[in-house]
Amino acid sequence: MNNSYSEPEFSIPDSTPRSSKTEFVVAGLRIYVYGLEELKLMHWSNNEIAVLYLAHGRTLTYLNMEGFAHEILHRYRNDRRPRKTNLIAVTLDMPNHGDREVHCPTLFTASNAPHAKVPHISREANLSWDSGNETHGPDMLSLISASASDFGILFDYLPSYIPGRFKKFYNIMAGVSLGGHVAWRVSKSVGANKIHGIVPIIASPNLTGLMLTRLGVDASILKLTYRDLYTLSYKDLATVLTEEQQRRWPESLSKIVQETDRTIEEDFPKDIPMLIQNGEQDLLVPSEFATQWAQHTNPAPCKKIECFVQKNTGHTCTKEMVANTADWLVRLFMI
Repeated sequence: MNNSYSEPEFSIPDSTPRSSKTEFVVAGLRIYVYGLEELKLMHWSNNEIAVLYLAHGRTLTYLNMEGFAHEILHRYRNDRRPRKTNLIAVTLDMPNHGDREVHCPTLFTASNAPHAKVPHISREANLSWDSGNETHGPDMLSLISASASDFGILFDYLPSYIPGRFKKFYNIMAGVSLGGHVAWRVSKSVGANKIHGIVPIIASPNLTGLMLTRLGVDASILKLTYRDLYTLSYKDLATVLTEEQQRRWPESLSKIVQETDRTIEEDFPKDIPMLIQNGEQDLLVPSEFATQWAQHTNPAPCKKIECFVQKNTGHTCTKEMVANTADWLVRLFMI
């Protein structure tokens, strides 16, 4: 993450109590649930529970969201405002990250075993175009789609693994950077009726414009804003693309991303509460993509969508963003 601006990345304080951590395997996914043991000690009469799903950033692992989970749960539990439900949190490694990195044989050999193939970890697929990964576009977009499907599976099946009296589960989807892109797209994958809140952090609802910006495409030549590029046919888009840009952004990929962007822009469910958070000086994921979407989607006096753009902040999830998330969750479930 870009820490060139003065607001630092969130780091959990030593004084924050760590919640319990319980491991489950659901549909072959190793997941970590925080706060389950604490529920057993609480005399909670309600049979409802809120579940905060946390998606991490590209090239990271679930551990990057673990401090986030501990801090949110601590703040939520210690807030004195009355709420209708308690809270637990869930993390997991995204596809091809952490324990899910794909090992595959290569033609390279080890010096001490010249005839043996060496297992290779496909970390390269998580890298960007600037880092030499020519297939960054389909690698990242397919990973986002797969991750959204993974969380959808958990929405359906996690209740069967949670012991106790809970009859109703509220699903809250949050994520940072790549995980934030996933949070924007979960409703398309699983259906809006299964989601009760979304918190995308330093992420974008529009990936056509975002990715073409990174490729160096000049939207003004087409007399469009980057936000409107999803409406353009590939035939027209190709008139301003170099051979390399067409190779990196092929028509088959463009059509998939355009349709998802169209759904978010035109058909996004407006009754899902959202807390959108970005850094004002974020060069990797400019805040304008999210704030312009919110202004268009959330006309006054609707209060379902809240935006927080932090000044003097780049591509970073700050302590203020974490605190905002905890406060928003309390307000979401206040009696």
